[in-house]
This record gives sequence, structure tokens and C-alpha cells, in this order.
Amino acid sequence: MAMPAAHFSHPKHELKFREYHLSRECDLCGEKLTGSGYSCHHRLCDFDLHEECARYPETLRSFFAHPWHDLTLSSRTDGRRSTCELCREEKVPAGVFLYRCAPCGFAVHPRCSRLPQTARSEELHPDHGLSLTAMPSAGTTCAACREPCGVWVYRCGLCDVDLHIDCLHGARSSRGKNGKGSSSALGEALGVKVVESLVEVAGEGVASMLFQ
Repeated sequence: MAMPAAHFSHPKHELKFREYHLSRECDLCGEKLTGSGYSCHHRLCDFDLHEECARYPETLRSFFAHPWHDLTLSSRTDGRRSTCELCREEKVPAGVFLYRCAPCGFAVHPRCSRLPQTARSEELHPDHGLSLTAMPSAGTTCAACREPCGVWVYRCGLCDVDLHIDCLHGARSSRGKNGKGSSSALGEALGVKVVESLVEVAGEGVASMLFQ
């Protein structure tokens, strides 16, 4: 819980730790906020922040999906919407924070930046581990929901099996006809209980990294 009063996402005023008894919306990720978090007590700000979101670093360096430039956690102020390059959630509302590369236009959700690069699923593909991979060609379908895959998938090269990110992490019930899951469903699916029951993360220390 020990966090500095100042935070880069809201530099104008101090943020104070508090318990939320009524649901609010986190101003960093745009999702529901309950339980503990941080709030600006300035009357005109109404700024709230998940306790978990307060831990995201301002800058990502050498991110595996875009290693060429640093990514900065920031929001758009021009009213335009963005798309997360990993989960392919389109029309991320203006004001929601994403890790962005200004020169390239690359953007990724903070939560998606913590997706494990390798994972296992005893339910969907128990034989081998899967790697988070950028697919070079179109026409690939997800082995779980049979819908077309986006750019990034979890892939087993030995078996030629591909899985949507949100199918692997338990958000399949939110998928539409176009194979895109909802932001809130994927966020909830990446909670500790779901990941512990569905996904075995390969590599020492990666599981703890997801929820630091």
C-alpha cells in the first residue's frame, strides 16, 4: 500500500489512499474500481486510481512486442480513440491510459503489457506450452472459439494450434461474432483466481510479475 502521494498520471495534486464503498471508475484503465485505491480530493478533479494501476511504471523499455522504442503510459487528449495492438480491443476511449510509442503509433493496454510470453492451458491445449506470437498471415482461426485470430495469438508451433489471448485467459464468453473480447472481461479474466486455475505460466517469477 506504500505509494508516493504524487503520481505521474495526475501530477497536479496529491493522491490519497482510500477505501471505495461505492463503485467508481479508474481514470487510468477506465474499468470499475471497488475496494482500495487512490483518490484526488480536489473538488474539481474527481480522479480515482486502482491500487494495482498505481504500480504501473511510466515507461516500458524493450517491450517484447515493440522493442524498437520506449513506451510511455499516457492518455490521448485529442478526442481520438486507440486500439490495443495485443488484444485488438478497438475504440479504446480517449482519456484511458495506454502504453504508447509516439513515433510508431503502437499502443497497448497496461494489463496487456503484463501478459506472459509463454503459458500453458490444461483445458485448451494440455500437451505443450504456447508462445505469444505475432501471426504473419491472415486466415488463422482460434482452436477454442473457431473465430478468426487477430495479429497476436498464443501459438503451439508443434501442433499448429492458435488461441486468442482472451480465449486462453478465460474471457471467451465475451467474444462477439468478430472474435473480439471485451476490455472488462479480459481484465477480470487476468485476475489471480482465473489465471491460477486456467493458466500455468512458464518461467520462474513470471506469475508473480503479472500482479505486482
